[in-house]
Amino acid sequence: MIDNFSANVLRGAKVCLLGRNGAGKTTLLKSLLNNYPGLSDPDFTLDNGTVFWGHEAQVGYFPQDVGTVIESDKEPNLGIAEWLHRWKPDAHMEDIRGILGQMLFSGEEGEKPLKALSGGEQARLVFCKLILTKPNILIFDEPTNHLDLEAINALNIALQKYEGTVLLVTHDHDLIDEVATRLWIFKDGQIEDFQGPYEEWKGKHN
Repeated sequence: MIDNFSANVLRGAKVCLLGRNGAGKTTLLKSLLNNYPGLSDPDFTLDNGTVFWGHEAQVGYFPQDVGTVIESDKEPNLGIAEWLHRWKPDAHMEDIRGILGQMLFSGEEGEKPLKALSGGEQARLVFCKLILTKPNILIFDEPTNHLDLEAINALNIALQKYEGTVLLVTHDHDLIDEVATRLWIFKDGQIEDFQGPYEEWKGKHN
């Protein structure tokens, strides 16, 4: 889908991937994760190209289909607090419940089984996982799909404050305007690599 694209992404960069649906944004993210342990898609095959992750790269991934992270079909009756604890077994359950509370899972909702979660609750639980595991690289593929306006605003503020590296696919113009420090624009099988914010790119293309 993409020919002759090469890029170095340095710590702290916040890259937004822009382009119409089907242009290859998700394909590129899956290609980048193809050799990353635990995050590669078993049904995805990389034709060619090479990805090198930095020595201390710790990646957190929010895919379009958050259900693939939770895999509620495998253990449908597992409670969400216990599911979250598995990602960091040395964490105290108090801390786990505190993170769940931040994402509006209060009190007994921590015992809610995975099979009972709505799409929005699944998305919030994946955010809980990212908060718990503290990755220094975040890869988001359409994270706003299941979020209400308040949650989208909270995500916007959190990404602006985040000191790590971000790769973000979104159609939310506020996120693009306020978070991106670099753009990858997909068009006609090519990627334009623009080093700067969206407002600056628009000024050059108007």
